[in-house]
This record gives sequence, structure tokens and C-alpha cells, in this order.
Amino acid sequence: MGTSTPFGGGNNKNPLIPSWLNDPSGIPGTVPPAPGTPPVQQPSPANPTNQPGPANPTQPAAPAPPPPPLPRFTSARKAFNKGARSTDRDDRARSFGRAASSYVSRSGGARGASARARLDSASASALAELLLRAGADGSDIRQELRRLNLDSLAQRSTGEIFDALIDYVCEPGGDLDQAFVRDAYAEALDLVPADMMARLERPDAETIRFVLEHFITNTIMSRLLNAVANGAITLPETAVSAVNLTDQFREWIHGRVQDAMEATNGVFREGEVVAQINRIYETAYSNLEHSGDDDE
Repeated sequence: MGTSTPFGGGNNKNPLIPSWLNDPSGIPGTVPPAPGTPPVQQPSPANPTNQPGPANPTQPAAPAPPPPPLPRFTSARKAFNKGARSTDRDDRARSFGRAASSYVSRSGGARGASARARLDSASASALAELLLRAGADGSDIRQELRRLNLDSLAQRSTGEIFDALIDYVCEPGGDLDQAFVRDAYAEALDLVPADMMARLERPDAETIRFVLEHFITNTIMSRLLNAVANGAITLPETAVSAVNLTDQFREWIHGRVQDAMEATNGVFREGEVVAQINRIYETAYSNLEHSGDDDE
């Protein structure tokens, strides 16, 4: 599928919260008046000529503008940019560790970072439960489709079925968090080897673990890139080196997620999936927070 496209992410002058969110009009794209130009007022029944007059005592005061965003991730961005410019794999890994550690610590630690990823963990739980039910004795993915009243998908190939299930696993919508999750799901399926794709018909423990590891890795990677990359992916001189940088970063995060998955011993149990997934996310972010200690 390969739908993921690394992007520059936010920075101190370009926060992730859109500028129009705090606009009292609530209308994206509203153009404010030019500096020094008073806004044009429409006539009202009480003042048809728009002559200056006393302020309406019942008119609420305009809200104060929000304070500028704090430069929370400056250190993380500097570390990641340094790694992006390096051609040495070990130097890059150390820079990744510093960047990830700074990001997590500035996000309230592992617990705070994982709390920010609530949509990620909810989708990972939905995916895990779907795979578990499809892999249970006497079941398969087509039986699950019928249970979900999605019989129309049952005649498709396994790959097409899982492509179509993106709207079941991932909450539909267009905001940034939802885009992270949907992209992570598509990329995880894209990484499934051809010989394993047939096993998704009735997933075994190894297949379930593989898909979840890569889904969780991709969601964490998207958040980190958005917060700390700040254009770094465009720094390498060639497109090939940019792809290599992205692949190395994914591989590095994947190692931390694999360590976190050990908390489940590779086994997911119905009725415990949500707690298990939440624990994996928090442990993974804890591993990232302490990754900056590796070079000290």
C-alpha cells in the first residue's frame, strides 16, 4: 500500500492546534482584517448609521488570544535533525534515542504519552480482538464478517477483506489522530509477507503478534515524526536516503515495541485485550523515554 508520506510536522510557530480553533466565529479559513484596519461593522436596528456610540453593556468581552505555544519539543527536534544529517547508523540511533526520550519526557512521561495515544490504543485493541475472534477454533475471518453483518465482503480475497476493514478497526474521520491510525493500519498490512497473508484467513498467534507489532510501531512513529521531525525527512539529499532514514527510524521504534510486547508473552486473551494493549503502549513509551540513557 505504501500510503504513508513523512511530513515536516509542527513547530513552535506552527502548532498542531489549527489557528481557527480559538476563533470565536469557529469558521476555518476566515481571513482576519489587515493590521491597522478596523473591521467593517454592519448597520443594526439600534444604530442604522453605524455612528459611534456607547458600548453595549450586555456584549461580552472578546476572549483574550491564546498564549504562544511553548517550545516543548525543541531539544527533541534538534536531536532528530542531527541524526537525519548523519550518515552513520550508530550516530542516527543515538540521535533517535535522544529525540524520543525528550519527546516522551516532555509529554508527561510514558503515562502521559500513552494517554495522548488513546485513539491509537483503542484501534489496536479493536484489531487485536478481531484477529483473536477470527483465529478461534471453528471460526475464520469470513465467519467474523457475517457476525459483523458485513457479508458483502465475504466473497473477496483475504487482502481485500482486511483493506476494507479499515473503517471497522479505525475510527473514520479527517483529523490528525485519525489519519495517524488509518495510515498505521494500511502500512501494517503492507508489511505482511505474502506467505503470511494467507494465514490472516484464520490468524495464529505469530500472525496476530506480527500485525499488532507493526500497527503499534507505525502509530508511535507517526506521532514522533509529527512532533520532532520538523522537516528532517526532507533533509537528506536524495529520495533514497530519505526512505532509508524513515526505514531506520521505523526499525528502531519497532525494537522498542517488540520489547514492550514481551509483557504479553506473545499471547493475547479475550477479555484482557484492552488492558494488554494499554500496557504495551505505556511500556513502549517508557522504553523510548529511557532510550536516551543508552549513550550516557
